[in-house]
Amino acid sequence: MLDVKNLTVSYNGKPVLENISFQLQTGKIIGLIGPNGSGKTTLIRSISGVLPTQVGEIYYKNKSIKHLSPSKRAKFIAVVPQVRIIPPGFTTRQIVLMGRTPHLNWLGSVSKQDEAIAQEAMQQTNTLPLADIFAQELSAGEQQRVILARALAQSTRLLLLDEPTTHLDFRYQVEFLRLIKSTVQEKSIAVLIALHDLNQVACFCEQIILLSSGRIHAIGAPLEVLTAHVLSRVYQYPLKVIANKSENPLIILPEL
Repeated sequence: MLDVKNLTVSYNGKPVLENISFQLQTGKIIGLIGPNGSGKTTLIRSISGVLPTQVGEIYYKNKSIKHLSPSKRAKFIAVVPQVRIIPPGFTTRQIVLMGRTPHLNWLGSVSKQDEAIAQEAMQQTNTLPLADIFAQELSAGEQQRVILARALAQSTRLLLLDEPTTHLDFRYQVEFLRLIKSTVQEKSIAVLIALHDLNQVACFCEQIILLSSGRIHAIGAPLEVLTAHVLSRVYQYPLKVIANKSENPLIILPEL
């Protein structure tokens, strides 16, 4: 569905992403991993249109979107950013309805259909009981679900998430990732999610892209990418990978 080919992004003439190529397919969660500064956030911002690309192409359903503005890309690409921004004075329902902005008419009027889509997004993320509460009064985990509901209300086929579990405690991290997984299964959307926790990646992602110094170091299934040799080399610290017979096939630990 989304095809990134030979993508290069530069800051002040210095490449921060070089020759990036991969595909995203519906019904799958693709994990994006790598050390700090490897280019994860830059890649997500480039696909969403926030950052310009110097070289390469981005295709959505075989059509180039390289020169489309972020507002136009928002009709088919939704983003949950790394920094959670909750504008003051808005209820959960109002925040979620903001996800319909790319689809509103020139008057900006919210239709019954828009309200129904927002309602469904809140039901799906279990934020409907919070609909009339000011979003800034919610907990961090609740706010993150509201941001996800807003993204789902965009009704896109592609969802980009930039370290969405940062600043959430363990329970909310797992609940959030389970919610993403169930959404992918129910809606058959494509997800690209940047994560720091390698065990979460092993548990929730069907495919992994490992970035190192702005380049793809490895790409493939968890068993192919999450090896002790590969991870230790990229993260520059000795790691061990333990095979596990449960639903999560791998456990990744530091060598102590």
